Amino acid sequence: MIDDLSPEQRDIVDLPLGPIAVMACAGSGKTKTAVHRLAAMRQRHEGSGLIALLSFSNVAVDTFRKEYAALLRGLPVIGRSSAVEIDTMDGFITSNVLRPHGHRVMKCDRAPYLVEGREGFLAGFKVYDGKISRPTTGIEVACGGAGFRYSIGRGAAALPAKWAEPALAKLAAVGAYSHSAGRYWVLRVLREKPFVLRALARRYPHILVDEAQDIGPEHQAILQLLIDAGSHVSLIGDPHQGIYEFARADGAFLQDYGTRPGVSGYNLSVNYRSLPDIVGVANKLTQRADTAKRAAAMGRTIAYYMPFKAAERDHALTSFRSLLGAAGIDPAHGVVLCRSKPMTAEWAGELDGQGIGVVRCLADAAISRDQKKNFHRAFIQTCLGLSGLLAAKHGSLSAQLARPEDDDMRRLRQLIWSFVRDPATGLPSATLVADSGWHPLLVARAQALIATMVGNFGFEAADNLGRRLAKTKLEARPLIAVAGLAIDVGATFRTSTVHKVKGESLEAVLYVAQKGHVRALLNGTGTEEGRIGYVALTRARDLFVLAVPDNCLAEFEAELQAVGLKRV
Repeated sequence: MIDDLSPEQRDIVDLPLGPIAVMACAGSGKTKTAVHRLAAMRQRHEGSGLIALLSFSNVAVDTFRKEYAALLRGLPVIGRSSAVEIDTMDGFITSNVLRPHGHRVMKCDRAPYLVEGREGFLAGFKVYDGKISRPTTGIEVACGGAGFRYSIGRGAAALPAKWAEPALAKLAAVGAYSHSAGRYWVLRVLREKPFVLRALARRYPHILVDEAQDIGPEHQAILQLLIDAGSHVSLIGDPHQGIYEFARADGAFLQDYGTRPGVSGYNLSVNYRSLPDIVGVANKLTQRADTAKRAAAMGRTIAYYMPFKAAERDHALTSFRSLLGAAGIDPAHGVVLCRSKPMTAEWAGELDGQGIGVVRCLADAAISRDQKKNFHRAFIQTCLGLSGLLAAKHGSLSAQLARPEDDDMRRLRQLIWSFVRDPATGLPSATLVADSGWHPLLVARAQALIATMVGNFGFEAADNLGRRLAKTKLEARPLIAVAGLAIDVGATFRTSTVHKVKGESLEAVLYVAQKGHVRALLNGTGTEEGRIGYVALTRARDLFVLAVPDNCLAEFEAELQAVGLKRV
């Protein structure tokens, strides 16, 4: 049935139905293995119910769906065993638990919906932390055994349950929940309504979880409930790529799962992505002995480090471009990776945003459209801004427009798209001076759009539109410099955080590190910072360059060379 799998991959794919744990190195064909395993499970499963393949990003899910569909075309359909479901972990629990059953514990009279935290109606939902009132959407919920712990604020200060739970319940009563609270309500449903858990386990007797190192305590608790209810859960992932410590996902569940009674443990140890020099550096950082499938490049260095000065960013990028040229790599395939969003914005050459509240949302939308050419993001930001100009009862506008259910919402979606696309009559151009040119046009056009929404679509406007559209923190300069528009997009590098490219295969990588990032990388993958550096390294296929601050290079140079990196 399958003729292009390695012996390691075939051993996993051909296993009988049952729970397994697979530890996979970077570039080991994990996606391919998971898709083939899913197809094999589909053929072997003869009972009722579905087989689920879950991951943690929409990109991964799209990839799985495409590859599974391609594989499926060559396989026979055997009764109901063809039924599979591929989704994100959060999408799975939302569609199967929260949306159809959340009202049972949230005490709302509508299907629950997700809020981002910037919707205007949320101003009426606050929680007291002992000193000040904070947005209820800022409450972080952590699973602790059979109960929950609550925190809030940047310092993650503990929040007593007697304050947190009533605040969450008040927000839930209107059907709203945040990302963190969504998992809380799912666990409440599964624990308090056992018939839902039993039905879910019957519906999904086999569940395969990809990127299992990203399973945090809340997702682990949900999976454990399903295991206890009879579902067979299999995990596949790489603990060295666990980079979501903020969600308390450290790979421990994956590492321990293979030691459980009845669970079989396996490894994938061949890297099909990277050239041997990159795999060699990765092995020294992880103390693994993975092998590279690709042949070594002759006559050129693959893995570099280079010093850079913060004030000379363009010089570092020019050096990277030169290395790409020497390696015969199209500069368009070079990617600059950074540890944080502020660093990414700096290396992408972006200006700081302007305005506050609704105006900030719409300013960001104009920047997304005019500088980044990302019309989808501009539309999302515009919808978020418009929701702040409507009465609180319309707080779910963004969610409604994402999935319009009737002709009116579809017509409104088209109207807002027209507003976003046309800087001449809709969202003003980001090249206008923000406070004196862009803002007056925005106020007039946004108010006209709201008037249309009120008159033609039955919406109710918020009070004090003028105050909500104030030009606070808009400056006497354009939202984006005209020079920024003149840059040839093809001549610029894609710039991203490491987290956003996790799971991707990139031809060439420049990882821009600060002193602490370099230290963590050299110390190995025992910390999240070290794992982030490892993920940056192992995205690269043909070229990896580590940019090290020149004022600390002497401290690290011997160690950098010891792991196999060479100076530019």
